[in-house]
Amino acid sequence: MFLNNILKLCKTNHLVENFRNKLISGIAINSKVVRKNFIFGAIKGNSLNGEIFINSLLKLSSIVVVIESKSKIMLDFKQHKNITIIRTSNVRMFIAEIASIFYPNSIREKIAITGTNGKSSIVNYTKQLWNLKKINNGSLGTLGGFLNNKKIKDLSLTTPDPVVLNQTLNILSKKKCKKVILEASSIGLDQGRLHPIKFKKVVFTNLTRDHLDYHQTLTRYKNAKLILFEKHTTRSSQVILNTDDKHSNFFLNFCRQKKLEVLDFGKKAGFLKIISIERRKDSFSVRISLRGKYYIIDFDCLSIFEIYNMICCLIIVFGKNIKHKDFQILRKLKQPPGRLENIYCKRRIKVFVDYAHTPDALENVLDSLKRISTKKLLVVFGCGGERDKTKRNLMTKCAIDYADKIILTEDNPRNENPLKIFDDMVLGIQKKDLKKIKIIRNRKKAIKFSVDALSENDILLIAGKGHENYQIIKNKKTIFNDKDVALEFLRKRHALES
Repeated sequence: MFLNNILKLCKTNHLVENFRNKLISGIAINSKVVRKNFIFGAIKGNSLNGEIFINSLLKLSSIVVVIESKSKIMLDFKQHKNITIIRTSNVRMFIAEIASIFYPNSIREKIAITGTNGKSSIVNYTKQLWNLKKINNGSLGTLGGFLNNKKIKDLSLTTPDPVVLNQTLNILSKKKCKKVILEASSIGLDQGRLHPIKFKKVVFTNLTRDHLDYHQTLTRYKNAKLILFEKHTTRSSQVILNTDDKHSNFFLNFCRQKKLEVLDFGKKAGFLKIISIERRKDSFSVRISLRGKYYIIDFDCLSIFEIYNMICCLIIVFGKNIKHKDFQILRKLKQPPGRLENIYCKRRIKVFVDYAHTPDALENVLDSLKRISTKKLLVVFGCGGERDKTKRNLMTKCAIDYADKIILTEDNPRNENPLKIFDDMVLGIQKKDLKKIKIIRNRKKAIKFSVDALSENDILLIAGKGHENYQIIKNKKTIFNDKDVALEFLRKRHALES
């Protein structure tokens, strides 16, 4: 696609210097992947300014560089005849828009889901339902990029950067995908990664404390989530919303003002109302009201939040035409990887792994396991380095409320001193509660200790990483998987006891 054709379709304000109508071969915001005739977006991030890489890229002789309008960079175009500069007030938005132009897609139904917890589970459940219905589909999020059941891309971000996002949508479109669902993170929304995509359905799960290292305040975090409903919907967009979250009215009122159709669910909902939830041994009996009729639905799961996730995915798939018989398909759903995943259930002990890395998520999981526990509940978890420090001791306090034994360990410390992270995690914890806590810095040793400590009828939760298969220590990523490590020690223990 020629540069002039891209710019004709671009609505983001821009000013071109030394225009050369070259055939564009790619778009990038990572200087390492830039090649001849690429468009490079020099984005100013929190820790790095993309402009520092421009000089090293000039050797390519023919590229387009996008910089901020106020940038002081000036080029001698007599020396760099085939270098084009584009100035714009928002490099992120400009790159996102031209990426959507350069990598077009014709996917009929695009769905985005936002919220603190539950996004990846709902994406996975929705993908499973589409697969069962033989609908050619795609999904993008924490678990990666998928075409039906096949993983086609690992994603380093919950919401990919706009170049990767639009490249992936383009690939899925070429594979004749009819529907795509993706996770819209607050940071991704704030940085305009989804610009200028409009979605047929947008979903809100819940909002609890997270990412305050980036957003600073809960209000700014909430407003970042609102961007999905404000800027990525049309008059025909449908909103699916959990009314039982304490922040739901904030989003509900906005959607009503914008006259968007809302399909809500929960105890306060008008569309699919949850009347009661009755816990059984390893399942729930849920009474609902749907279009004035009452039904009792059985859910084979361990937690109430799983019920909400499954109801949400049903509404995503079946919409306002959902019927009582559609709930039967839930029996065919499998647990998403690393989401309250029971990896071991032998010799009267149970071991679970879960992705929970916020206070609310950890509380929900521990509460669910405590209710099925007949003896001790043990938990292993840590807090990420260079991330929201305000949630660290909140997670420990949450664990104290539910667990009998707590093992604190590393969880992607990055460049931060793990000992400082542990200090934050036990800050303000009472002396009597500190007796419950053991700190084992090495995560593998922490898991071994917890496995060895298990007695008959105990339950162990290994939280924080779920499906992730790596640890980041001093910015070095090494292979590490909680499930594999735990099973290794469990098998050795099993062999010794046999």
